[in-house]
Amino acid sequence: MTDLAFRFLGSVDRAEIERGRAFEPLVRAAGLAHVELEKPDLAAAERFYLDFGLVAAARTEEALYLRAAGREAHVLVLRRAPRARFAGVALRVDSELDLRRLASLPGASPLVALEEPGGGSCVRLATPSGVAVRALHGAAERAPLALRAPILHNHAAAKQRQGASQRPPPGPPQVARLGHVALESLRFFRDLLFWMRTFGLLVSDYQDLEEAPELGPVMAFLRCDRGSEPADHHTVALAAGVATGLAHAAFEVQDLDAVAMGGEHLRRRGWRHAWGIGRHVLGSQLFDYWRDPDGAMVEHYADGDVFDASAPTGRLAFRGSHLAQWGPPLPRDFVGPRPDLALGARLVRGLATNDELRLRKLAATARALGR
Repeated sequence: MTDLAFRFLGSVDRAEIERGRAFEPLVRAAGLAHVELEKPDLAAAERFYLDFGLVAAARTEEALYLRAAGREAHVLVLRRAPRARFAGVALRVDSELDLRRLASLPGASPLVALEEPGGGSCVRLATPSGVAVRALHGAAERAPLALRAPILHNHAAAKQRQGASQRPPPGPPQVARLGHVALESLRFFRDLLFWMRTFGLLVSDYQDLEEAPELGPVMAFLRCDRGSEPADHHTVALAAGVATGLAHAAFEVQDLDAVAMGGEHLRRRGWRHAWGIGRHVLGSQLFDYWRDPDGAMVEHYADGDVFDASAPTGRLAFRGSHLAQWGPPLPRDFVGPRPDLALGARLVRGLATNDELRLRKLAATARALGR
């Protein structure tokens, strides 16, 4: 990383970014709790997410709480609002002491009791680029919902299923849990340090620009540090961009049949497909992406990688062909809106006010996606 491109970073900042983990994180997150979206048409959003495979857990006049099959009280909150907007993400921490540590940060809220389904306590924070983050502890758990048994495969050299057929039921897939969020960031390096230092996330993989490696990574895949306990390859995927917000939220299902049959159900119900089915390179997930009524992107996935804290940080060139090992071509609108006057205005404002944003980096990123 050159002094010109990263003059706002100190030596400790650079060292932590290079190693992909903070020297002394404040707390270590246990995992994702839920994502919050604001919706102008709550009924339409509910129809989509029920078809997607989530289950209504609770509702008020102004909000709907949707759960998966796991013990979390809810994994998605839909709040009524004048316009569609990503309202933030919540993570679980291990203790009230962790919450008190987080409450000591500049700009953090005091520790407060949650008045919503599940209860518990929380502290509200924000990333340097402005994403609302809640840290939660003590929420009541629900009894898990039964998941169908995973598909038993007859491989070429190992026939595990003998004398029986498989007929997984049609309909919405059973969503097991919220697995990860992918976030776009105007202040990529500051946000990266926030996730590493505040919640102890570890970088599983970086993606760098081949034609300009001195500009540093443009994507980071971060996992929870659970010591010797394996954690998902990424809980937060962070991408450098000209805006800040949610790229997608990803929900785990049982297997490839659940991914495919879930997509078939959504297609029959008339919902908008985004990309898939395929297998990612980083994380190895089998994926299928869909758009909700307001265009927010959500993913069904299965068969993802897990690593414990001893796994080192990897690096892979950033290019469109490295997003999937196999699958259909990457749609243009998957990686961002088409160029227009509004996007141009955001770019001009960003270049004028953000010392992380570089026109050269944006151009190199666009060319890499084209490849």
